Amino acid sequence: MIESPQTVTDLSSLSDGARVWIFQSSKPLVGDMRTQISSSMIAFLKDWAAHGKNLFAAFEIRYDRFIVIGVDEAMAQATGCSIDKLIKTIQAIDSSYELDLLERMKVAYREGEDIQEVDVNTFTQMLADGRADESTRVFNNVVESISELKTDWETTVAQSWHRNLLP
Repeated sequence: MIESPQTVTDLSSLSDGARVWIFQSSKPLVGDMRTQISSSMIAFLKDWAAHGKNLFAAFEIRYDRFIVIGVDEAMAQATGCSIDKLIKTIQAIDSSYELDLLERMKVAYREGEDIQEVDVNTFTQMLADGRADESTRVFNNVVESISELKTDWETTVAQSWHRNLLP
């Protein structure tokens, strides 16, 4: 049950229109590192506010590779300053564990059940030489809402921005 706007909840408690940010890690988030990252995120989100209004926010670590943060802006909108604070928190986590969380020129894709990561140029070459194609499962980390997260985040090359990389 939602107690107050300061409650850190899970993403499923946010409305479909809630805004999301996805940060992809270059290495698995497991063990003590995962626990410490979760503690840092909970501490941050409990105090996260915009212009004095608490933000109703949530986060999850998915597939041990992605930090997904959501905020329900129907209650209070994340503003430039509050987003800057989020990025600084992510930068601090990144700095502590060398995860490349803010590197946006990476592509995560499925190879069987495993998640692989390569830079965008390597993925473009993989598409050109047939090691990947329009049916390859990719992670579209530019989705902007919970609704898009549910339907368009883990998708195929053909259904995401990755199609622009096809030869």
